[in-house]
Amino acid sequence: MQQEFADGYAPSAPTVNRGRLIIGESVLLVVGLVLIVIAAQWLVDGSVRLAVAFGVSDAVIGLTIVALGTTAPELATTIISTIRGQRDIAIGNLIGSSIYNLTAILGIALLSVPGSVAIYRELVVVDLPVMVAAALVCIPVMRTGRTMTRREGTLFVIAYAGYLAYLLIART
Repeated sequence: MQQEFADGYAPSAPTVNRGRLIIGESVLLVVGLVLIVIAAQWLVDGSVRLAVAFGVSDAVIGLTIVALGTTAPELATTIISTIRGQRDIAIGNLIGSSIYNLTAILGIALLSVPGSVAIYRELVVVDLPVMVAAALVCIPVMRTGRTMTRREGTLFVIAYAGYLAYLLIART
């Protein structure tokens, strides 16, 4: 009898004002986006100035520092979603941002300049094949049981570190 009374007359959970919740979450979203954009801009500006002071080539700056700065928001989102167990968001974010950057951003950038854009020979001979190879290596890794291990992740990081080392040695 007491359980029935407790179930029927228990104090109800406080109601959440849906409008206030949406406004609050929207404000957090906007503030987060602004902070990420500002931080990425600071990262890129400071790093580019430092690289130029050391005589690093424009191609290396673009392939490393600018790439890191523009993908910093994706990296932050991926790490947070992975920690929270939302791995589908992490993978979708990485694949989606890569496709978006290669198609929409590159296309818009090329449409906005008059004439054509010169492409360094090294970009076509070395960097483009490395990018294609990295994409192709992802296929079997993601298809094998639809899981990715720490070992595979470590191998990807090592491969990227090797690529960065090559860039710094060969192009500076």
